[in-house]
Amino acid sequence: MLSLEPELGRLREEGLLDDSTAVRLIAVERRDVVSVYAELRLLTWAGVMLVSWGVGLYISKHLKDIGPVAIVSIIGLASLGCYAWCFFKRGRAAALVDDYILLLAALLASADLGYVEHVYNLLGSSWPRHFLLLAVLHAVIAYIFKSRLVLSLSIASLAAWLGIEHRTFDAVFDAPIETAMRAFVCAAIVVVWRLIDRAVRRETTFSTLFDHSAANLAFWGGVTLAVHDDTRLIGCAITIALAVAATQYARRMREGTFVIYAWVYGTIAIDNVVCDALKYERELTALYLVISTIAAIVGLWISHARLRRTA
Repeated sequence: MLSLEPELGRLREEGLLDDSTAVRLIAVERRDVVSVYAELRLLTWAGVMLVSWGVGLYISKHLKDIGPVAIVSIIGLASLGCYAWCFFKRGRAAALVDDYILLLAALLASADLGYVEHVYNLLGSSWPRHFLLLAVLHAVIAYIFKSRLVLSLSIASLAAWLGIEHRTFDAVFDAPIETAMRAFVCAAIVVVWRLIDRAVRRETTFSTLFDHSAANLAFWGGVTLAVHDDTRLIGCAITIALAVAATQYARRMREGTFVIYAWVYGTIAIDNVVCDALKYERELTALYLVISTIAAIVGLWISHARLRRTA
């Protein structure tokens, strides 16, 4: 196994590394110190999701026993408590759990506002506007606390307000053509938002999140067009163009995830065109999908390898 311990020792002897830094780096090389940061992030995120799911489950099972006023009050107070904790911690040393407590606060606020609208129907036929309210609320909180997680909720709320259903991947095959147009509009809004954010806040850390969100929304629109008979070819062409742009962006920014977007969404769009040309004959379609999947995997591996070599 390759180890840089001898080189680190020589650097310490030559005075190019101080003792504390050298000891820490040598410990890492010896695997005496192992980072569990990613695992802790995953566990913390899972904990927040479980709490949010548990709150929803408890409310659904005891709705009549608790009553709407008590439910709204309890969830609202819990959300405010989480926000208060995060505000109190702003001037102190940040901890891993802080951003996820802020995420929990935002999720509880979303659930509370959604429940209020469901029970009291305050907006009437304009009920989707509560998603716009959530988008604004989460955006303000995201900028106050500089939280990418909460900003992602803001973008998701914006997409929901525009009528984009993104619960499962299968939903794209049932989505109407109008949903594709809304996805393109939402992607354009996110791009403009990114440009304004970049111009106003040069030290922003949100640009990558904007890029990923805009790319997925645009690809979602292209694939949605590709699954409909009337727009299949233009949808495939748009998706391929987006895949080429995503690949170029990946090379320029060294973002391997965009290569994955390009191959996955591009393959889906092309598969729809080819399967439609084959009239969805079972044997031919199955054979083609096997070949297409293998080709996509190989192409993705080659593209990713090239990206790593140029990094």
